[in-house]
Amino acid sequence: MGPPPAGPPPPNNNGPPPMVRPNGQAPRSVEELCQPSIDGRGGPITPIPIQATDFGNRHHMIQQVQNTCQFHGLPGDDANRHIDKFLEITQHMKQNRVSDDALRLSLFPYSLTHHAIAWYDRLPRNSIHSFDDMMRKFLSKYFPLSMVTKLRNEITKFEQKPHESLFEAWERYKLSIDRCPNHNMLLVTQIITILHG
Repeated sequence: MGPPPAGPPPPNNNGPPPMVRPNGQAPRSVEELCQPSIDGRGGPITPIPIQATDFGNRHHMIQQVQNTCQFHGLPGDDANRHIDKFLEITQHMKQNRVSDDALRLSLFPYSLTHHAIAWYDRLPRNSIHSFDDMMRKFLSKYFPLSMVTKLRNEITKFEQKPHESLFEAWERYKLSIDRCPNHNMLLVTQIITILHG
Protein backbone atom coordinates (compact mmCIF):
# COMPACT_ATOMS: atom_id res chain seq x y z
CA MET A 1 0.00 0.00 0.00
CA GLY A 2 1.21 3.38 -0.85
CA PRO A 3 0.59 6.83 0.58
CA PRO A 4 -3.02 8.13 0.60
CA PRO A 5 -4.06 10.14 -2.44
CA ALA A 6 -3.31 13.88 -2.32
CA GLY A 7 -6.22 16.30 -2.06
CA PRO A 8 -7.91 18.63 0.36
CA PRO A 9 -7.91 17.46 3.98
CA PRO A 10 -11.21 16.19 5.29
CA PRO A 11 -13.33 18.80 7.13
CA ASN A 12 -12.82 18.86 10.89
CA ASN A 13 -16.24 18.69 12.53
CA ASN A 14 -14.81 18.40 16.04
CA GLY A 15 -13.63 22.04 16.40
CA PRO A 16 -15.56 24.94 17.97
CA PRO A 17 -18.25 26.58 15.88
CA PRO A 18 -17.36 29.93 14.31
CA MET A 19 -17.89 32.82 16.75
CA VAL A 20 -20.68 35.26 16.07
CA ARG A 21 -21.52 38.19 18.38
CA PRO A 22 -25.15 38.58 19.54
CA ASN A 23 -25.70 41.47 17.15
CA GLY A 24 -24.61 39.25 14.23
CA GLN A 25 -21.28 41.02 13.67
CA ALA A 26 -18.03 39.14 13.31
CA PRO A 27 -15.72 39.22 16.33
CA ARG A 28 -13.28 42.11 16.55
CA SER A 29 -9.53 41.65 16.53
CA VAL A 30 -7.34 42.44 19.53
CA GLU A 31 -6.13 45.53 17.70
CA GLU A 32 -9.70 46.73 17.24
CA LEU A 33 -10.50 46.07 20.91
CA CYS A 34 -7.49 48.15 22.00
CA GLN A 35 -8.52 51.24 20.05
CA PRO A 36 -9.58 54.22 22.20
CA SER A 37 -13.31 54.76 22.47
CA ILE A 38 -15.64 57.14 24.29
CA ASP A 39 -18.09 54.31 25.02
CA GLY A 40 -18.44 53.80 28.77
CA ARG A 41 -16.66 57.05 29.59
CA GLY A 42 -17.92 60.09 31.39
CA GLY A 43 -18.70 61.01 34.95
CA PRO A 44 -21.24 59.66 37.39
CA ILE A 45 -23.61 62.60 36.89
CA THR A 46 -26.30 62.03 34.28
CA PRO A 47 -26.49 64.93 31.84
CA ILE A 48 -29.19 67.31 33.05
CA PRO A 49 -31.20 69.30 30.54
CA ILE A 50 -30.29 72.97 30.88
CA GLN A 51 -32.28 75.61 29.04
CA ALA A 52 -29.57 78.25 29.17
CA THR A 53 -27.61 78.50 25.95
CA ASP A 54 -24.51 79.97 27.56
CA PHE A 55 -24.23 77.75 30.65
CA GLY A 56 -20.81 76.92 31.91
CA ASN A 57 -19.32 76.91 35.35
CA ARG A 58 -18.02 80.36 35.88
CA HIS A 59 -14.45 80.47 37.09
CA HIS A 60 -15.37 82.58 40.12
CA MET A 61 -18.00 80.03 41.21
CA ILE A 62 -15.51 77.16 41.03
CA GLN A 63 -12.90 79.20 42.87
CA GLN A 64 -15.33 80.14 45.62
CA VAL A 65 -16.27 76.49 46.18
CA GLN A 66 -12.62 75.39 46.16
CA ASN A 67 -11.52 78.18 48.52
CA THR A 68 -14.28 77.77 51.09
CA CYS A 69 -15.21 74.09 51.34
CA GLN A 70 -12.84 71.31 50.41
CA PHE A 71 -13.57 67.75 51.55
CA HIS A 72 -10.60 65.39 51.62
CA GLY A 73 -12.34 62.16 52.66
CA LEU A 74 -10.09 61.60 55.68
CA PRO A 75 -11.41 59.84 58.83
CA GLY A 76 -11.77 63.07 60.84
CA ASP A 77 -13.59 65.02 58.10
CA ASP A 78 -17.19 66.01 58.88
CA ALA A 79 -19.33 65.07 55.88
CA ASN A 80 -22.47 66.75 57.25
CA ARG A 81 -20.61 70.00 57.84
CA HIS A 82 -19.26 69.82 54.29
CA ILE A 83 -22.76 69.47 52.81
CA ASP A 84 -24.04 72.34 54.99
CA LYS A 85 -21.16 74.60 53.96
CA PHE A 86 -21.55 73.67 50.28
CA LEU A 87 -25.29 74.44 50.35
CA GLU A 88 -24.64 77.70 52.18
CA ILE A 89 -22.15 78.83 49.52
CA THR A 90 -24.17 77.74 46.50
CA GLN A 91 -27.49 79.20 47.69
CA HIS A 92 -26.23 82.61 46.55
CA MET A 93 -25.01 81.41 43.15
CA LYS A 94 -27.55 81.88 40.40
CA GLN A 95 -27.52 81.69 36.65
CA ASN A 96 -30.46 82.48 34.37
CA ARG A 97 -32.43 79.42 33.24
CA VAL A 98 -30.24 77.02 35.26
CA SER A 99 -31.87 75.19 38.16
CA ASP A 100 -30.23 75.19 41.59
CA ASP A 101 -30.01 71.39 41.31
CA ALA A 102 -28.06 71.54 38.03
CA LEU A 103 -25.75 74.25 39.34
CA ARG A 104 -25.02 72.34 42.55
CA LEU A 105 -24.40 69.11 40.67
CA SER A 106 -21.96 70.81 38.33
CA LEU A 107 -20.06 72.45 41.22
CA PHE A 108 -20.01 69.62 43.79
CA PRO A 109 -17.06 67.70 42.27
CA TYR A 110 -14.93 70.87 42.69
CA SER A 111 -15.52 70.68 46.45
CA LEU A 112 -13.83 67.26 46.63
CA THR A 113 -10.13 66.51 46.77
CA HIS A 114 -7.72 63.66 47.56
CA HIS A 115 -9.57 60.50 48.72
CA ALA A 116 -12.98 62.04 48.13
CA ILE A 117 -12.35 62.83 44.46
CA ALA A 118 -11.00 59.30 43.98
CA TRP A 119 -14.27 57.97 45.47
CA TYR A 120 -16.28 60.26 43.18
CA ASP A 121 -14.35 59.11 40.10
CA ARG A 122 -15.16 55.47 40.91
CA LEU A 123 -18.93 56.03 41.01
CA PRO A 124 -20.78 54.25 38.18
CA ARG A 125 -21.30 56.29 35.06
CA ASN A 126 -24.64 58.17 34.90
CA SER A 127 -25.61 56.93 38.39
CA ILE A 128 -26.46 60.37 39.80
CA HIS A 129 -29.62 62.12 38.60
CA SER A 130 -30.05 64.92 41.15
CA PHE A 131 -28.18 66.71 43.90
CA ASP A 132 -30.24 64.68 46.37
CA ASP A 133 -28.78 61.50 44.79
CA MET A 134 -25.29 62.98 45.09
CA MET A 135 -25.82 63.92 48.73
CA ARG A 136 -27.20 60.47 49.64
CA LYS A 137 -24.26 58.66 48.01
CA PHE A 138 -21.77 61.05 49.59
CA LEU A 139 -23.27 60.68 53.07
CA SER A 140 -23.65 56.89 52.80
CA LYS A 141 -19.91 56.76 52.07
CA TYR A 142 -18.63 59.34 54.56
CA PHE A 143 -21.38 59.27 57.22
CA PRO A 144 -22.58 55.64 57.22
CA LEU A 145 -25.21 54.18 59.55
CA SER A 146 -22.50 52.78 61.85
CA MET A 147 -21.24 56.33 62.49
CA VAL A 148 -24.78 57.59 63.08
CA THR A 149 -25.29 54.83 65.66
CA LYS A 150 -21.97 55.60 67.38
CA LEU A 151 -22.66 59.34 67.59
CA ARG A 152 -26.26 58.79 68.71
CA ASN A 153 -24.99 56.56 71.51
CA GLU A 154 -22.58 59.32 72.56
CA ILE A 155 -25.55 61.70 72.76
CA THR A 156 -27.89 59.37 74.67
CA LYS A 157 -25.18 58.23 77.13
CA PHE A 158 -23.72 61.67 77.67
CA GLU A 159 -22.14 62.38 81.06
CA GLN A 160 -20.59 65.46 82.53
CA LYS A 161 -16.88 64.92 83.23
CA PRO A 162 -15.42 65.50 86.70
CA HIS A 163 -14.18 69.09 87.12
CA GLU A 164 -16.20 70.13 84.02
CA SER A 165 -18.58 73.04 84.53
CA LEU A 166 -22.19 72.73 83.44
CA PHE A 167 -21.53 75.32 80.73
CA GLU A 168 -18.55 73.28 79.37
CA ALA A 169 -20.61 70.08 79.45
CA TRP A 170 -23.49 71.81 77.65
CA GLU A 171 -21.12 73.11 74.94
CA ARG A 172 -19.60 69.64 74.47
CA TYR A 173 -23.09 68.12 74.31
CA LYS A 174 -24.18 70.63 71.64
CA LEU A 175 -21.09 69.72 69.58
CA SER A 176 -22.10 66.04 69.76
CA ILE A 177 -25.59 66.93 68.57
CA ASP A 178 -24.19 69.08 65.73
CA ARG A 179 -21.98 66.22 64.53
CA CYS A 180 -25.06 63.99 64.13
CA PRO A 181 -27.85 66.06 62.54
CA ASN A 182 -30.00 62.97 61.92
CA HIS A 183 -30.07 61.88 65.60
CA ASN A 184 -33.90 62.16 65.59
CA MET A 185 -34.08 63.16 69.25
CA LEU A 186 -36.71 65.64 70.40
CA LEU A 187 -35.45 68.78 72.14
CA VAL A 188 -37.11 67.69 75.38
CA THR A 189 -35.23 64.35 75.22
CA GLN A 190 -31.97 66.21 74.67
CA ILE A 191 -32.60 68.42 77.70
CA ILE A 192 -33.51 65.44 79.89
CA THR A 193 -30.34 63.64 78.73
CA ILE A 194 -28.07 66.56 79.62
CA LEU A 195 -29.77 67.00 83.01
CA HIS A 196 -29.33 63.33 83.88
CA GLY A 197 -25.79 63.21 82.50
